Order: sequence, then structure tokens, then C-alpha cells
Amino acid sequence: MKVLYDHQMFSMQKYGGITRYFSDLIFDLPLGYEGELPILYSENHYLREKEDVVTRKFLDILPFRLKRLYYYHRNTTLSNQAIKKNEFNLFHPTYYDPYFIKKIKKPFVITVHDMNHEKFPDLFLTYDNTSENKRLLAKEAAHIIAVSQNTKKDLVELFGISPDKITVVYHGYKQHCKSAGALFENYLLFVGERKGYKNFWNFIKAMVPLLNKYKDLKIVCTGNPFSREELEQLNQIKLIDRVIQKSVSDSELASLYRYALAFVYPSIYEGFGIPILEAFQNDCPVCLSKASCFPEIAENAAVYFDPSDLDSITEAVRKVIENKYLADDLRDAGRIRLKDFSIDLMVKNTCEVYNKYAF
Repeated sequence: MKVLYDHQMFSMQKYGGITRYFSDLIFDLPLGYEGELPILYSENHYLREKEDVVTRKFLDILPFRLKRLYYYHRNTTLSNQAIKKNEFNLFHPTYYDPYFIKKIKKPFVITVHDMNHEKFPDLFLTYDNTSENKRLLAKEAAHIIAVSQNTKKDLVELFGISPDKITVVYHGYKQHCKSAGALFENYLLFVGERKGYKNFWNFIKAMVPLLNKYKDLKIVCTGNPFSREELEQLNQIKLIDRVIQKSVSDSELASLYRYALAFVYPSIYEGFGIPILEAFQNDCPVCLSKASCFPEIAENAAVYFDPSDLDSITEAVRKVIENKYLADDLRDAGRIRLKDFSIDLMVKNTCEVYNKYAF
């Protein structure tokens, strides 16, 4: 079976969960399956790691946000050429641009990673047509892969998709590097973006009692550097020196998990939550919102809190950092739970979908 993938997210992302997912899928297909990815321009980290993939960069002096528009245009031409040849059994686009709808003669499947655009439209630009495109592809696709039961439920409720048209295939996870040495001591870890539904400021406010109690305790945040407004807010609550932002490599991120007192994920919504698996991999105790897909993914390998209740967040984190036996139990449970999220299982379950709908 030959599966054609496209460039979309590989043109747009240097790093990110979607391109890591597709990279793991495409390059781990079993015997009997061939994945084709027509692409020439990309700065994607996961793609450029592959020895048998050669991609180009364009003018390093330009910011990536401009270059990726050029990449997208050039790579779309290659995708259209591959679609026109029609030498494949199934098409699996990497995002929701419907550029191929009127050209394709074979079935296609899509993977829906979350429903953020539908649940939090105010966080996106007015001309962002992601939700409209996603709805169109969900309607036209031969089948839909959802990354969690919670995402499947959202698709049914928000788009009116029949449950029979959706198969849940959990993400697989494999760490591709060794952990670096310890970067900090006595800290809680927050990973990723901090906007809106990420619930960052409720988390920070909830940590004030613990930061006051433990004078050497810090919060380390990955993701983008703090904005001017965020720095002003931290300064107002006198935490400017206790909440640290650090941009990290993969090995440094693994280190941050490994040496943290706890990883705290206060989001009120996620499609899946790869950072949970990253924490499990690196023996980091996990504190999670009791919301969205989190209980589905972590089960008994986390301490849960109400993300809207500051006291609940404080108490959950306090339990973990003050109870060594609880922290060790969470580490053990995380190792066990991680076994249900292998790359091999993700690929196997995805290929079962391919087998049903390939032409």
C-alpha cells in the first residue's frame, strides 16, 4: 500500500506535536506500506533528522514566519503534482488546507488533533479559516482519526460527525535524545504556550502560597520568552525572580522533566497532551487539570485538580512536593502508563484505518 502525505505542517513548523506525530508515522510504517512525502523546502527539526530526506532552507537572513510562506507555496506545487499522478492508494494530509479537494481521485483520511479553534474562537484571528477548512475535510474524508476519545466526542458534538466515521488512535511517544544534566534545582515545571485556555495565570496565582512557604522554590517555564505584559504581571505580584522562562533543546527539555519536583499541566482543554508522556518518560511526577482528555490519558498516574479553583491547584501540587512516597508512586504509575503509548501501537492502529479505506 502506498500512502501519500503532504507538506503542510512540515512547511509551517520547525517543532511541534503535529509534525512529530507525522514524522513518527511516516518513517515507521511497517513492511508492505510505503509513505511518500513530496517536499523540497522545510526547516522542520524532525524531518531534517531523517538521513534519507533532503530539504532546503531559503535565505537564513529572513525570519522564519516569512520563509515558511515561500516554503508552503513551493511545496504545494509538489503535492499537487503527486496528486495528479494518482500513484497512491490513500492520501493523508498533515493539516486542513483543502487545496486538494477538487483534484484528488483517491480516498483521504484526516487526523484531528484538537478542537481549539471551535472551543476558543476568540484566541484566533478573524480571518483564520482553520475551523471552516477542518469542517469541510471532516465531511469529505473517507474517515477521521481522533487522537483521544475526548476529541472524538468534540467532533461529534461540534461538527455533527457520526461516531462511526471516527477512530481513536492515541499518539505514540519515543524520546529521541538523552537528558542533559540538571539545569535548575527545586522547581516546578510548566511547558508550552501560556495563552487563554492554557490557564497559566491561575497556576501562577495558585503557587504563591507554596512560593512564600519555600523560599528556594522556583517555577521554570519553557515556550516563548515572556512578553512585556507578562513581565509586568510577574513584577506586580513580586515573582519576577521566581518564575523563569527558558528556551530549551530536546535534551534540555528532558532534563527539565527529569529534575523537576513536579510537572504541572493546568490547561482547561487539550486534544491529547504529549507533555504528559514526556513527563512519564523522564520519571517526573505529574499534576493535571481534571478536565478534557487528561484523565483519559494519564489515568491513575497523576494527581488531579480543578483548574478553576486556586486552592485545588495549590493542594494538588503541595501533596506531590511534600510527599516523597506519593511522588515515587506517580513515577512508577507513569512508567506503566507510558507502555500504552508506543510508536509501534500508534502506527499499527493507523494502518488498520488505512486498510479499511485505501482504494
